[in-house]
Amino acid sequence: AAGGPILVPSVNAFVITPVSPHSLTHRTLVVGDGSSIEIDVKTGDEEAYLSVDGQVGMPLKDGDRVCCRKSEHGVKLLRLDQTFFDVLRTKLKWGQR
Repeated sequence: AAGGPILVPSVNAFVITPVSPHSLTHRTLVVGDGSSIEIDVKTGDEEAYLSVDGQVGMPLKDGDRVCCRKSEHGVKLLRLDQTFFDVLRTKLKWGQR
């Protein structure tokens, strides 16, 4: 919903997408899963929130630092009888008029 790219499951990467950044210079960033990205928060008088995977936002204050990296712990997800592209076709209404 934030306008980031769709990554196929075989891509070993993660996506950092600013939500409503109010500037064309703030773009989605796709980085390899071995990367470590540090973001220094500079809010001035403005408010900033960190939201991970659409969860409830956590307030940030000027001077905070956010580190984004792959977890050392994996997770197994249930795979249904639909492929990744079947799910996209349904959700994005591909092929419908």
